[in-house]
Amino acid sequence: MTGNSETLRRLSLFAVTVIVVQAAFWFAVYQPLLATPPSGDLDRVELGNARIALLEVPSLEAAQGVAHAPVTLPHTLCCDPVYASLQMDFDLDAVPALGLGMLTYHQVDNMMVAVNGSILVAEGSLKFGRQTFQGQQGKVVRIPSGLLRTGSNTVAYVIVRDGYPYTDLYPPILAPIDQVQPWAARRLWQQGDYFLIAGWTTFLLGLFALLLVWRAENRLYAAWLAAVCFTWTGLAAYALVLDQPIGGTLRMVLFFALNSLLSAALLGFIDNWTGRPSRRLQLALIGSWLVFVLVSIFWLAYRPMPEGFDVPALIWTWYTTGLGAAVLARLGWHAVRSDETRLLEAALMSIVAVCIVLDAIGQHLGLNNGQYVVQAAPVLLFALVAAFVQRNFRLFQSTISLNTYLSAALQAREAELASARARESELARQQAHLEERRRIMRDMHDGLGSQLMGMLLAARRGKVDAAAMAEGLQSVIDEMRLMIDSMDSVGESLASALTTFQERARPLVERAGFALSWTTLLDTPLPDYPPRAVLQVFRILQEAVTNALKHSGGDRIEIQVAPEAEGGVRLSISDNGSGWTDDTAKSGHGLRNMQSRAAAIGGSLLSNRDAGRTTIVLILPDNAAGDRP
Repeated sequence: MTGNSETLRRLSLFAVTVIVVQAAFWFAVYQPLLATPPSGDLDRVELGNARIALLEVPSLEAAQGVAHAPVTLPHTLCCDPVYASLQMDFDLDAVPALGLGMLTYHQVDNMMVAVNGSILVAEGSLKFGRQTFQGQQGKVVRIPSGLLRTGSNTVAYVIVRDGYPYTDLYPPILAPIDQVQPWAARRLWQQGDYFLIAGWTTFLLGLFALLLVWRAENRLYAAWLAAVCFTWTGLAAYALVLDQPIGGTLRMVLFFALNSLLSAALLGFIDNWTGRPSRRLQLALIGSWLVFVLVSIFWLAYRPMPEGFDVPALIWTWYTTGLGAAVLARLGWHAVRSDETRLLEAALMSIVAVCIVLDAIGQHLGLNNGQYVVQAAPVLLFALVAAFVQRNFRLFQSTISLNTYLSAALQAREAELASARARESELARQQAHLEERRRIMRDMHDGLGSQLMGMLLAARRGKVDAAAMAEGLQSVIDEMRLMIDSMDSVGESLASALTTFQERARPLVERAGFALSWTTLLDTPLPDYPPRAVLQVFRILQEAVTNALKHSGGDRIEIQVAPEAEGGVRLSISDNGSGWTDDTAKSGHGLRNMQSRAAAIGGSLLSNRDAGRTTIVLILPDNAAGDRP
């Protein structure tokens, strides 16, 4: 029961929306803008004595030289190509000062209009095979007062029809010009400016849809929309381009092809609009339209008139009626199966379906001459685009809100990450301080502590002489200076650290009676190492020089900075002493400390001892980093 009630609710909402939108269109849009204006308010001048004659050539002179037969308007001639003359009379009690206006329309290819023997309209060509189609548009003909006379006046038409089998002649509307012009303005606007504006509008929409064919996910949707737009543009051109490079037969083929394609494309567009297009229906639409066009070409080109026209016209009537019914059925089925939220767009498409059906039966019932789709399509396309933009604008607003929410969430997350990084940095700093404290304590214990403890024990045993005590105290002072220097800033780059070390080490080395030689073999800038790695290099140099002063027994220390073969830097510290003894290497912590420091920054430390020389080599790779775990 719940499912049935939900379906009933959806259908009721759909039906109400369709009824409201249909009423709004027919009574608020179509009626004031597109419907034919009534002529009851005009002071019409009656025309009578209508008479007709067939002509050999389309000229006013030929029409004046032949007998005319009486005829009652409206009148239809059938079925061969024809030149004809139509004449009517009207009486005036007085000539209007501004003259008369005549709204004239006949179902002909082209025509010439004259009043009292003076030609007022003669546009284009009236010759068979080269005729133009100015007669397809209604026009207001102004009859100046100078051409009118009191009493009887004559209106004469010379007409041409070639291709379409029926020549339909209608009585013109004749009234004072100041009444006819404002009354006919809306009708002429519908046939001229409206088609021009709407044609360009649908053309631009078609270009937009054509671009969507290459970019949209649903390319068939965009393709059918482009077909609808360009077909209507073709219909506008059909009505506005009156000097066409085609004859009457091809013009009829074009008429059937465009009108049927508009109906078929609308159904294909609506089928894709539902979101569940039927592949069979899409193929059937394309195939049926091609078959209809081929059948129309055959009957129009190879069958006698009027049968050659009547059969395609009858097929077109049933074909478009079926398309209109299919549109209604497709929309109804979609409303039953889907919880459609695009009710306004669905209601607009139901108007399309009604227009298709009215066009199909309008030819036989005299309803607007089958022009409902042609007149309404631009308005409906504009409404569909407006509904689409409005729906997607709300989606765009929702997207903006979502983006704002996500942006705020991202900022909050970035703030959390920044806070976490700050905490991590603080922990790393504290860990570094703790490691530095441990190093200083280890150095004090292993270096200063052991030396002071050795001197204290020697003093208690009474085995201390002045020279040994002085040497021990000097060693302690050197160790303390080394520790103090290692805690001081050495600069942020390796180049500045080496400069600082050279400035500090030279006085110390020279006071100890050694000569210091410093050589740099680099022809490129030193690599950019992090401060922690630079500090470790500084300490290694300090310990290497201190060990040379304490244990080498020589008088010269050489330091060389050179490029490493595989990238990086090679630092060599050598002396000319007798070399370390095995006992010295085992008992001291300097070499182990230097190797540990080198490993901490990704480097390596090598030592070479021979009878006359001791060399410490520190190799730093390009990617030497801060202390490694």
